[in-house]
Amino acid sequence: METRYVTVSLEKAREWYNSNNSSLKEIALQAFDKEELEQVSIKEIVNQLIGKPIGYNLTETQQIQLESIKRRNDYNRISAPKLLRILATYFNGEFWKKKEGDVGYFFYKKEPGFMTTCGNNILDKQWCISSHTSVCYPTLVYFKNQKDCREAYNIMKSLNKLDALYTDF
Repeated sequence: METRYVTVSLEKAREWYNSNNSSLKEIALQAFDKEELEQVSIKEIVNQLIGKPIGYNLTETQQIQLESIKRRNDYNRISAPKLLRILATYFNGEFWKKKEGDVGYFFYKKEPGFMTTCGNNILDKQWCISSHTSVCYPTLVYFKNQKDCREAYNIMKSLNKLDALYTDF
């Protein structure tokens, strides 16, 4: 039997994986990991956030930006910091905003001389999850729980946006 190879996009593989066709699901699993296939897409996240009430951790300007992204079908061109804020809004849900005393999780890149250890919260050889309770830095994007922080990291990684979060200045 002759063997041929095909290229399949992650979006198409997710469609196959979520179908009722076991053969398509098997093909999708040959091309991508289960975690990648089960991951929610940025397109789905934007669509779910559009139309949420303004008090849902979204300003009117952010709603307009989300609608613009959807209208232009411009999901892959979202800047890394904006994407991280979108993911935090989606995962943290209605009205949650980190305050001093609350636990908030974030992921960071290990840098020589700065936060060089991860403990048990290693994401990969360069990235870790940490948390703050007694402080709340306005420049950090916090997640309500560690699971969602990890999922946001995975989405950022799959879209090749991680390095854009920490560029030299």
